Amino acid sequence: MRTASVITACLLLAACGQDSQPTPATPVSEAFEQQGAKPPVGPVDATYLCDGGNRVDLIENRRFARIAMSDGRVVQLGSMDKSQPPTWSDVGLRFVVGADYVELSQDNGRTLRCEEQASTAAVEAESATG
Repeated sequence: MRTASVITACLLLAACGQDSQPTPATPVSEAFEQQGAKPPVGPVDATYLCDGGNRVDLIENRRFARIAMSDGRVVQLGSMDKSQPPTWSDVGLRFVVGADYVELSQDNGRTLRCEEQASTAAVEAESATG
């Protein structure tokens, strides 16, 4: 019995003695690559970049908002039919495009400011016309 308690004590000390090195934070761009949170393939109706490295792409004729979060997760929100201002919502997240604001918010009250990005086609057309 005494041997068992000595062995248990040694195992506990060995487990406590390990130095766990904290893993360094992964930069946002690497997190997107590692977790697969990449821009969607196919036509994108509009792209918004939000605070904290989050990205929202409106896809399928604006029926869905695909959110690539800074931690690598990808979530797709459905459009709320005939909502004013246009709103996409699901899983505790909401994306709203107002007349003078665009925001991504969580049910817990956290809200991120977003800005629409010029589409590649629009930039190319403007460059061609000078």
